Amino acid sequence: MGTPDRRVRHLALGIRSTAHRHFDLHVLPLVRAHWPAVEGTAFYDKLRIGACDLYASGPYTALFCAPERPLLVRVVTDAGNRLPLPLPALALLGRGAMELMGRFAYADPHRRIALVSAFIVVVDHALDHCMPDAPALRGPRLEAVIDGSAAPDSPVLSLVRALSVAMGDGLEGADRAAFEAAMARVALWIRAEVSAMLGEPDPRGLGHRLAGVEGTIDGLLFPVVRYAGEGARAWMYDVSMFVQLMDDWIDVEADARSDRPTPMVTGEWTFADVEASWRRTVAGIEALVRAAGLTSPRYVRFAREAYVLMMYDVLEAMAERPDA
Repeated sequence: MGTPDRRVRHLALGIRSTAHRHFDLHVLPLVRAHWPAVEGTAFYDKLRIGACDLYASGPYTALFCAPERPLLVRVVTDAGNRLPLPLPALALLGRGAMELMGRFAYADPHRRIALVSAFIVVVDHALDHCMPDAPALRGPRLEAVIDGSAAPDSPVLSLVRALSVAMGDGLEGADRAAFEAAMARVALWIRAEVSAMLGEPDPRGLGHRLAGVEGTIDGLLFPVVRYAGEGARAWMYDVSMFVQLMDDWIDVEADARSDRPTPMVTGEWTFADVEASWRRTVAGIEALVRAAGLTSPRYVRFAREAYVLMMYDVLEAMAERPDA
């Protein structure tokens, strides 16, 4: 992965500060209303880390690299591209912009990014750890709670439903269509997880991972898809797949002892795949920045280094995370 350049850390801090702020504004009240007992537990720590430090960073990065950036983002990124600023100054500029936007602009995208980031973590946890049903029954039950055709019968499912409702609240037109398409992908992800639990073979040899990649990313992207476009979606798919490969590599011994062997355990994935996936994401962030018209070599390097640093932080969090 190379050596991260710590001089760009302020941008990562700005993104995470904004993500945590909107988690507290929009997710925490739902947690306290529907599943208050989870506060103070290992899973609650995992929820905050996963939602704020991992998942939310994707749509924010895509927003800063979008071809149709909103006005305030465009002013800041264009200034960073044109002015001969050193990397620490660029990072401080990015952090300042994130802090301003997080407090005074784009309230609706911030809210939806926080909600969908938390939704992904809670759905994954509910499916794996909180449903006593047989695996074949968990998926349909969870889908029914999400779409409102069945009432939740536990605090965790009550939170899943509340997050789902809040994510779609007030959407119309193209935004509603993007949301519904994303939720259809989420349903496919849930079904793929059930197939993996049942030991059904994946004809693609990916351990049913691809549906999870596409479901989570389409969910994360829908709040900013009007700005980001399809280039961002493809890059975020690659990043999500790298995170999955890295996660399976870290957990290979534990997964070998489980009843759900991953492609890393079966040998369909190797460390060479982890390395190739990483290189693809680094090349992808550079291409994404250039496609947005931000072509200064210094700015492209800044974007790349910020991505590398944030992914280092993700790796460290994954390696040290509590089992929850």
